[in-house]
Amino acid sequence: MSYFTRQLGEIALFDPMANGVLFKVRTMFKFKSILFPIEFSQRDEAAAPFILSMAQRYQARVVLLHALLRPPPVFAEMSGIYPEAYDFKGAMETIQVDLRKFAETQFPKVDVECFVEFGDPAAIISEYASNQHMDLIAMPTHGYGTFRRTLLGSVTAKILHDSTVPVWTSAHTPEPGHRAHPKPRVIVCALDMKPESRQTLEAAFELAKDAGAKLELLTVPGETVAPEAATHHLQDLLAQVASTGVADIKDLPAQEPEGASRSVAEAVRHLALHKRADLVVIGRGAIRNIGLGRLFATSYDIIRESPCPVLSV
Repeated sequence: MSYFTRQLGEIALFDPMANGVLFKVRTMFKFKSILFPIEFSQRDEAAAPFILSMAQRYQARVVLLHALLRPPPVFAEMSGIYPEAYDFKGAMETIQVDLRKFAETQFPKVDVECFVEFGDPAAIISEYASNQHMDLIAMPTHGYGTFRRTLLGSVTAKILHDSTVPVWTSAHTPEPGHRAHPKPRVIVCALDMKPESRQTLEAAFELAKDAGAKLELLTVPGETVAPEAATHHLQDLLAQVASTGVADIKDLPAQEPEGASRSVAEAVRHLALHKRADLVVIGRGAIRNIGLGRLFATSYDIIRESPCPVLSV
């Protein structure tokens, strides 16, 4: 693993095998529409300031969506003797009122739309984001204690697996004393040196530029990329995303990478804590099946272990 840093439009590369190189790049990665599925929980309220910050920064439209599992047409109350018909219209009207109240409280002076849909939440969220051409899906997650940190909500996991839209997730495993700021001041970007890394890098550059944040790059090459080749891959990648070519090349002192023996998720978490990051940016990664049909991926591990929100692109 190699360690890099970038501040205010400049990127510096540190690697024990090579000198550092500094580049300036310009990219176009904006969020003009944000889909925020909510379930009226404390996690929604905790995530709202982050969504508000992005909406204000990009003058984005926010769509609040509540997905409700459709009950059977006839159901029986616990205290009732006779089954009663479910009031679909009444339930939707009540939720619409609650959504508007949430919007007024959490998103002042922001263009907000509210929708209620019946059906499988993951399917509804993915289809809505695709059909309405949303730029971002914001999914609050949770994870408390040793057991909870090993889990990722099934809806969030399905969205990460199925949707092609970038997904923002809140801190799954918060760290005492490490509180992320809604407007990122430090962003960590993990690159696996696969072809998709270009989009990940472009997103990180643009987000850092827009927020005036410091960007830390961590190369985490997989089995297809040898660690010693990571530096050359990164240089090629930076050259590809540079809109005006490579500029301002400098020699910088080499620095030993931190946490070389850690797993990818542990290395990202370590760097995020060490640099007090407010956001981690990663590629979606490849999904693979491991035992008992459970879905695992490096991106899932990073989200589970991250002490701050994660943007998966």
